[in-house]
Amino acid sequence: MMETVTATAWNRLTFAIGAISVFAVIVRFLYRGYRQRSFYRDLPGPPHSWLLGHLKAVGDVAGILPPNCHPQAYYTELARRHNLDGIFYLDLWPIGPPSVILTRPELCDQPAIIKCAVRHPVADDTLTPVVGHGGIANSNGPLWKKSHTILLPAFSWANIRSLSSLMAEECMPFRSLLDKLSETGEAFSLEDVAAKLVFDIIFRIIFNFPLNAQTDGSQDLDHLRELMAFAESQSDPAVMLNPFARLKIWWRRKKVSKQLDISMTKKVRERFVALRQNEIISSRRSAQSILDLMLREHLPTPSEASKERPDARNLSEVDEAVILSNIKNLLILQLLWTFNLLTAASQFSFMLLSKAPAVVEIMLQEHRDILGSDFDSIVSSIANNPERLQTLPYTEAVIKEILRLFPIGFTVRQAAPQATVSHNGETFPIDNGLMVCMNGHDLHYNPEFFPNPTEFSPERWLGPNEIPRSQFRTFGRGLRSCMGENLAMNELKIIFSLILVDFTFKCYGLAPSTKTTTSYTDLDQTYGDIIFQELGLEAKPRGGMMMTVQRRQ
Repeated sequence: MMETVTATAWNRLTFAIGAISVFAVIVRFLYRGYRQRSFYRDLPGPPHSWLLGHLKAVGDVAGILPPNCHPQAYYTELARRHNLDGIFYLDLWPIGPPSVILTRPELCDQPAIIKCAVRHPVADDTLTPVVGHGGIANSNGPLWKKSHTILLPAFSWANIRSLSSLMAEECMPFRSLLDKLSETGEAFSLEDVAAKLVFDIIFRIIFNFPLNAQTDGSQDLDHLRELMAFAESQSDPAVMLNPFARLKIWWRRKKVSKQLDISMTKKVRERFVALRQNEIISSRRSAQSILDLMLREHLPTPSEASKERPDARNLSEVDEAVILSNIKNLLILQLLWTFNLLTAASQFSFMLLSKAPAVVEIMLQEHRDILGSDFDSIVSSIANNPERLQTLPYTEAVIKEILRLFPIGFTVRQAAPQATVSHNGETFPIDNGLMVCMNGHDLHYNPEFFPNPTEFSPERWLGPNEIPRSQFRTFGRGLRSCMGENLAMNELKIIFSLILVDFTFKCYGLAPSTKTTTSYTDLDQTYGDIIFQELGLEAKPRGGMMMTVQRRQ
C-alpha cells in the first residue's frame, strides 16, 4: 500500500514539474512575442498585428511572385504597396529574423560607411557550409582586417591588367562552343556553359595554370557548386523541417568539403614549392597569380633567397590553414560573386541586348574604335594594351545598367548596441539584433533616382547628368564593399568584346506576362518570370536562362 501511495505521489510530482515546465515555456514564448511585437508598434512598416506581426504583409507579396524569389523583390514591392520611403521594419518573429530595410543612398551609407556595421550572423550561417568559419566573407574584427590586407593587392588595377590576357585565353573554348551551338541552332542553358567559363577564368587568375573545365570538366567545380547547393538548401522548408534530410546533407557536405580541402591544399603546396625552388620571389608588382600574392608573405626576400632559411621551406600547419582558408574563401567568393555576376550579367545582358540593337551597335563601334576592328585585333589589344579596357565608357555604362536592373549582391549587417540612423529629422534604431538590409534593388527601381526605372538606358550613366556613385549599390559601399568589383568589370568587358563581336543571343521559350505582377516593374510583360531573380547565395538568374545563339551577320 505504501509503495502505491509513493508511486502515486511521485507521478503527481513528475506531472506537476512537467506542467510547470510547459507553462514556463509558454509564458516565456508569449512574453518574448509581446516584446517583439511591442518594439515594432510605432516604427514605419507594413500593417502590423499583435498575432502575426508583418508575416501577413510579406505573405501577400510572396503569393503574387514566382516561387523562391530573392527577398529584395519582396522588400521593394512592400515599399511600393505601403508607401514606405527610406526606412521600414519587418517583424517576422518567430519565422524569420527581425529586419530593418534601408532604401535611400544617404541611409544605406550610414551603417555601411559612416558607422561600418559588421556582418550579421545570418551571413555566417549562410556561408559557413561553403567556406567554413572565420573567412573574409563571414568574419569581423581583426581576422577580417588581416584577410582583407592579404587579399587586397590581388584586386588592384595593376594586377587585374596583368591578368587580362589570361582571362581572354579562357574565353576561346567558350567561343568554340558558341560556334558549334550557332551551327545547330539548339537551345542551351547559358548558366551551365557560363559557369565553366567563369570557373576557368577564376582558377587561372588564382593559380596561374589552366583547369580546362570547359573542355574536360572539373571535380573542383562540381564540388564547389555542390557546396553552394547545400548552403542554398538551408532555406528550403522541405529540408528545414526534415531532420533526416538535414543529416544526409550534413554528411555529404562534410565529405565534399574534405575532398575540396585536399585538392586546394595540394595546389597551395605545389605552388609554394615551385616558387621556392625556382627562387621566384613574388612582389606586389610582379606576382603572376593571386596565390603568389598570398604566398609572398611566407617566402624569403630577394636578399634572403640564397641564404638558408628553414622557416621559408615549408608552410607551418598554422600558415597552411590560414592560406587554405583564404584561398577557399577567395575561390568561393569569386565563384559566388563572379559566377553569379557574370552568369547573371551575361544572361540578362544578352536578353536585354537582343531587343536593343542600337545599344549593341554603339558598344561594338566603341570596341572597334578603341580595341580593334576585328576579333584578332581585339585579342591583341587586350594582351598588349590591357589598359584600354578602362577606356570603354559606353561598355561600362551598359554593364552598370544591366546590374542596376538585376543587382546580384545583397548586404546584411548588424549594428552596435544603441546604433541609430537619421532620416527626415528623425532618429530610428537599427540595433536590437536587427538584420540591417541595404536594399539597392529598391533604390535602383526608384524613379526619384532613376527616371523611367524599367527602361534599359545605358546613357543615364554618361554625360553631365551621370548617376552618382552612391546610387549604384550592386557592389556595396564602404570598407566591406566587394573587393572584386574591378575584376568583375574587367572580366565583363573582355567577355563582351570577344563574344558580341561575332555572336548574337536570343532568349528561348520566353513567356511574357499578360499583366504586370508587381508595382515596381513592367519588364515581366516583355520577358516573363525570368526577370524575378531566385534566392541562392546571391540573387541568381531563374531557370538557367535558356538561349539560342547565332553568328553575327
